[in-house]
Amino acid sequence: MRRLFAFLMVTVLFWSFSGQAWECGQAPPTQSPQRRKAGEAFPPLPLPATPLRRSEKKNPPAPPVLVGKVICGTNESWTRAENDVDNLLKVASSQLSLIYRAIRIDLNSFSFDPDEIPILYITSVEPFTPEEKVLPKLKSYLEQGGFLWVNASSGSPALTEATTRWLARLFPERNLYPIYANHPLKTCCHTLDRVKIMADGQEGENQLQLRVLNLGCRAAVILSPYDLGCGWAMHTHPFGTRYLPADALNIGLNMLTYCLAWIEAGKFYGSTPLYVEPVKKKSGKIYLGQVIHSGDWDPHPAALGRILRQLGEQTGASVYLERLTVDLKKDDLKDVPVLYLTGHFDPRFSPEEIRKMKSFLQSGGTLLVDSCCGSQEFTDAFYQLVRELLPQGKKVVWKQDSPVYQFPLKIDHFLYLVPVERPPLEAYLVGGLPAIVFSPCGLGSGWEGIARPFTPTLVPNQAREIGINLLTYLMNH
Repeated sequence: MRRLFAFLMVTVLFWSFSGQAWECGQAPPTQSPQRRKAGEAFPPLPLPATPLRRSEKKNPPAPPVLVGKVICGTNESWTRAENDVDNLLKVASSQLSLIYRAIRIDLNSFSFDPDEIPILYITSVEPFTPEEKVLPKLKSYLEQGGFLWVNASSGSPALTEATTRWLARLFPERNLYPIYANHPLKTCCHTLDRVKIMADGQEGENQLQLRVLNLGCRAAVILSPYDLGCGWAMHTHPFGTRYLPADALNIGLNMLTYCLAWIEAGKFYGSTPLYVEPVKKKSGKIYLGQVIHSGDWDPHPAALGRILRQLGEQTGASVYLERLTVDLKKDDLKDVPVLYLTGHFDPRFSPEEIRKMKSFLQSGGTLLVDSCCGSQEFTDAFYQLVRELLPQGKKVVWKQDSPVYQFPLKIDHFLYLVPVERPPLEAYLVGGLPAIVFSPCGLGSGWEGIARPFTPTLVPNQAREIGINLLTYLMNH
């Protein structure tokens, strides 16, 4: 009886002091910040017979809205972690001094202006697809620089599958890719490799599981197939698949850091015009053919035209500015002197495509390969590819004193956005001449003139200078 009475008393005290209880899956309610002037804490002394009226509590100005949590249903059953993103932003305020807030939004009344709310956040256990009339607005929002986070609450495969389907309708030419080993989302704030998860009640470790849909080089959509929300709200459950709270928060801080750094870059997507030649005559001009493949082949559409124009201005060479795309499955390569291959992910060429590139190199063509954003996945795929294309090619790393860095512009040092130890160019020689030139440092990103934050790439100015020198070198060799 005494034990029952004690239990009831503890329960009453809990309800009395908390002011509000919350269901399992809900975070504690947010307390509104309050400020008072120093003299407002106590009444004036000596205390008068009639107490003086004290000032009302003053709320601080509301911080700007960074995240809009999307209402995904007709009731609140969709949001299993009530204060998930709110708590993440509190931690960001404490650890990173990033002062922002989140609000709930209804997509039917949202302006879809990224300047108003830069990040939209969808979380649900049930499959969710935005209404048909909303989808074009959402596509425009992403193309103008907005971000979309999608969290599969409890690791819901239904939400992941539904999201994959409607994104494929919005961007049929783009894919959701697992992030590569050195993606900025793994490194920009906390270095995340192995992270702690709970799968059906069993704790363990795994690689960070995030999928991204790129617009240009920017991960405009970040989808987590493992639950982040409960971890952000500082609790967990023995069902489903989820990140444990400490690592969930670190992942969220990386997502915030990444998006804030890439907001300005996202606004430039699609704004750099592509050159169009009025007369489609390539004879006597320098031009390149860009290879189409399944590994995100077109991260910077304006890059080739811009570097060719700068080459012409610097050297007086006659250049063909309009970009030429090459489909190895069907296009003839006999009129293409240089192939340009770039991307973030494994191109996964078919045996027939590899055979065609091999024949191209044997006929005297040159392959210029560029690992966009310094992607480790693309770099690893290139090294496998070069073993198939040029098994007898001699690899040469062009160091700082190489002729390629001396003319027409003298380059005496290399500047990267994050530290990189190796030089930016290496070549594979056949008969002493470069058949393949590879940059692991994202030349094309710099050619476009827009820096890619947190990536092991050259600063734009130097990427431009090296590009001019490299194309000049290839013209003369």
